[in-house]
Amino acid sequence: MTGVSTRQLRYWESKAIINPLPREGDQDARVYNYEAFHKVQSIKYFLDEGYTLKAAVAKTDEILEMFGKIHTIIGHAVRGIEEVDGEMMVDLGIFDEKAQTRLWASIDENEKVHYHVRAEGE
Repeated sequence: MTGVSTRQLRYWESKAIINPLPREGDQDARVYNYEAFHKVQSIKYFLDEGYTLKAAVAKTDEILEMFGKIHTIIGHAVRGIEEVDGEMMVDLGIFDEKAQTRLWASIDENEKVHYHVRAEGE
């Protein structure tokens, strides 16, 4: 699926770069989770760009950490999607310390994001 050979995957496993999921019984085939799949894809990308394995792993780990933080922030911030004044907007939650305004985001036909600060309940 990623274009990385079985031999490479085994080598990366031996270096604890990736880990297969545990399997029960006599099943020899290795199975990886979604995170490992993306890690392999990213490492391969950086290797193809000329990075060393060590540098590709470091760069991948940086990116995965950043995506993890973004995921956490978005998970806490997004309160839902609602129609506001005839336009679909993402509710990004309370915007000020007094809880009087709320931040909304919309996207136009050119895929440009617009932010809107509106009074709470408006």
